[in-house]
Amino acid sequence: MFLKLFTISFFFNLLFQSQETSSQSTNFTYNDGFNPPTDISLQGITTVTPNGLLKLTNYTVQKTGHAFYTKPIRFKDSPNGTVYSFSTTFVFAIHSQISILSGHGIAFVVAPNPSLPYATASQYIGLFNITNNGNDTNQVFAVELDTIRSTEFNDTDDNHVGIDINSLKSERTSLAGWWDEKGQFKNLSLISRKPMQVWVDYDGGSHKIDVTMAPFNEDKPRSILKF
Repeated sequence: MFLKLFTISFFFNLLFQSQETSSQSTNFTYNDGFNPPTDISLQGITTVTPNGLLKLTNYTVQKTGHAFYTKPIRFKDSPNGTVYSFSTTFVFAIHSQISILSGHGIAFVVAPNPSLPYATASQYIGLFNITNNGNDTNQVFAVELDTIRSTEFNDTDDNHVGIDINSLKSERTSLAGWWDEKGQFKNLSLISRKPMQVWVDYDGGSHKIDVTMAPFNEDKPRSILKF
């Protein structure tokens, strides 16, 4: 997981599963917090709070923070093979210094290495920089939770979820929100300081990405992003 500029992000729970076969899987869960940060590499200004929350950034401007799961996960058997299905869920809150203003948000990321040393802050979300944004060699997949509209990347608004592949020009975006039990779509303000849960599911058979979000402690609703 990564961040953009001077937001604070708390991840209460993380579950990842890469389904290799019906009988074999790789998974990890952090239900009880990140203290100590077992198998997690903290980089930049990321810290763990005394009660075990992952604090990706503080109010320092133009700084990034990363938290990587350090054990390699195999996504396919060969370079031309089918990518395994996987799913993850996490809870976050963005707590900016001024309640109505924010940095650029956060992102869940799958990358080939547990480090992005050349990534920059601000609109580059702690993922890329001005020279490598859009390069196929990045081999990066991300789900961004974006709180500032950037015309450089064709953002539609300042409160959206995007699916990114090697670039911050998202493949698909959606207004941040959820479907309640009555099937009505309700907006979610990413900078509300309230905890929210995100689910990311990839189906290797159909090559579909399904991203869902909801207020914390709500059941998983309908998906908001697919491709």
